[in-house]
Amino acid sequence: MPSLDPYSMTDKLDETTISAITTRLEARGELPFFRKMLDEYLEALNPSELNRVLEVGCGTGVAARALAQHPQFSGHIDASDLSGDLVAAAEKLTQEAGCADKITYSVADAQTLSNAEAYDAVIAHTVISHVPDYKAFFSSLCRAVAPTGKVVLFDGDFSSITLGAENPEDGEAFSNALIAGLVTNPTIMRQVPWLASANGFEIAQSFANLLSEIGTAGFFADGFPSYPILLPKTGVADEATVQAWVDQQIAYSEAGTFFGAINFYTYILQSKKRS
Repeated sequence: MPSLDPYSMTDKLDETTISAITTRLEARGELPFFRKMLDEYLEALNPSELNRVLEVGCGTGVAARALAQHPQFSGHIDASDLSGDLVAAAEKLTQEAGCADKITYSVADAQTLSNAEAYDAVIAHTVISHVPDYKAFFSSLCRAVAPTGKVVLFDGDFSSITLGAENPEDGEAFSNALIAGLVTNPTIMRQVPWLASANGFEIAQSFANLLSEIGTAGFFADGFPSYPILLPKTGVADEATVQAWVDQQIAYSEAGTFFGAINFYTYILQSKKRS
């Protein structure tokens, strides 16, 4: 478990680090495969039936904007994040997207939600893997959803990150650095069935996706510029080492020899009392 996962403390980061995270979140959100995974669970929620939605850890508002722009969604979204800088970026991007009337942003800690049983859906999009007290976080989400509503968790199974290299030890070292330095709970998505049960919830639907890139990097390439900024702050490697790893992987991608993969999972949960 990392001592300093930057994504777990976005309210305490400097401007350069926040800028790197902002760029990464937006670039990731524009990737077709990543958007496919987002659209997959939004469709499963039946947007036309959603009146009040909460997104926690909204970052730059990628998921909130996607729902707000869905042609069948006419409700309202409350979106919050620990970072005032990310919230400001989300508000600006939402204005530019023309859907600001459907989203209200705020700076808030998801572990202290006060709107009990208020929402038709509560969404945590790539959040729980970064939360130190994930049990309190999960319970807070369950308390915020209406009795007939649903909790959505979408995240990576970060222990499954695999980067190839001509020398396998190089790929393994970089993969391990990403897992150790940027994720608090790399296997948390494997624990969700038991977390749900402990909170009186059950799995209504689930989705599994393997994001693999062979030959040319896309998802991973969008992250490359941020790694020399983020990883040294966690103490897992110095900037020169991280830059060397990144340069190596860029060269592989340019040569058509890149290999990278990670699993993503989505859980749509509902109260056991509902079934």
